[in-house]
This record gives sequence, C-alpha cells and structure tokens, in this order.
Amino acid sequence: MENQRFEQRHKKRQSKLNRVYNVLIVLVAVLIVFVGGQMMFGSSEEKENAKTATASQQEEKTDKQDKKEDSMSIYEESEDELTNTEDDELASEEETGEAANLEESEPIVEENTDPSSDAVRSITDPSWQPIGTQQSEPHTATYSKNSVDWNEMLQAVSYATGVGTDDMTVWRIGNNGGPNKAVATISSKTDKKKYRVQIDWVENEGWKPVVVEELKQ
Repeated sequence: MENQRFEQRHKKRQSKLNRVYNVLIVLVAVLIVFVGGQMMFGSSEEKENAKTATASQQEEKTDKQDKKEDSMSIYEESEDELTNTEDDELASEEETGEAANLEESEPIVEENTDPSSDAVRSITDPSWQPIGTQQSEPHTATYSKNSVDWNEMLQAVSYATGVGTDDMTVWRIGNNGGPNKAVATISSKTDKKKYRVQIDWVENEGWKPVVVEELKQ
C-alpha cells in the first residue's frame, strides 16, 4: 500500500514538474521570439535611419554644390560682362583714336581769296614725312642742278605734288629764308598744273614737304 502511495505521489510530482518545464519552455520560446523580433526591427530601423542620414547628407552636399555652381555662374557672368565692357571701351577708344588720326592725316586745303596772289589754293598734309637721304650731317643745302641735294629736293617736291620727276618742269629751286629751308616752283608736263612747294630739311632724315601752293596758269 505504501509503495502504491509513493508511486502516485511521485507521478503527481513528476507531472507538476513536466508542466513547469513546459511552461518554462514556452516562456523561453516567447522570449527568444521577442528578442529576435526586437533585433530584427532594430536592425531595420538602424538601416532605415542610416539610409535617411545618407540621403540627407547627399542632398545637403548637392545643395552646396548647386550653390557653389550658381555662385561660379554669377561670377563668370559678371566677369564676362566686365570683359565685354572693357572690350567695348577699348574698341571705342580705338575708333576714337582712328578717327582722330584720320582727321589729323587728312590734307588741309585753303582757298586763296586774294586776287593779287598768284596762288589758287594752299595744301598742307600732317602725314607728310621726310623722304630720307643719302647725305651725312652737317647738311648744307646745294642748289646745283643734278647734285645729290638737288635730286633729293625734287623727290620731296614730287612726293608732295604727285608729279613724277620725269614729268616735271623745274622753274626754280632756291633758299626759303634759312640754310635748311628751300622752295621750288615746278609744273607738270602732262596737265600743265603749276606748283610752288616749300620744303624743310630734317636732320638725318632728309627733306620734308611743308606747304604746296597750286598756282594760276
């Protein structure tokens, strides 16, 4: 009888233990599931947060780059406008300079209204230059026909009047009030126009036309 009771009590005790074990197993399983879920969700949230942070950083970087490019674009446009303005000013100055040079280089023609004068008009040209010379300094004017100085005087007269030396009749070449000043009276064989030309000697550079007078025929 006692053995039977002992066995019954043992079985009841074993049954309770089994139930406790089962409950513990269930609790452990639930705990594992809970912890695993937390880890999975936490990992997903961290990944999502990392993605959001990365996207935010990329967007901020893009905004900074766009602002930098906009600033560079504004700077380049300003630089282009400044360059264009400088080019326009330079072009304007060049045009003004060219116009001034053109005005300075245009011949000045003055009609003679004095009826007692033998000159119809006088012509001066700021662009006239010395014709060059083969002579050395100190220069002394020589009015001997066919001398080097004589021939250079005729070249200066031809340069000013446009009358070639072969087409030129020389009426007179003489002193014009100074050792390095001369005056020549010539005419064209072709059109018979007559000129009186004043020339000055420029040191080391030769004779230079000063005034051309077109004379009455």
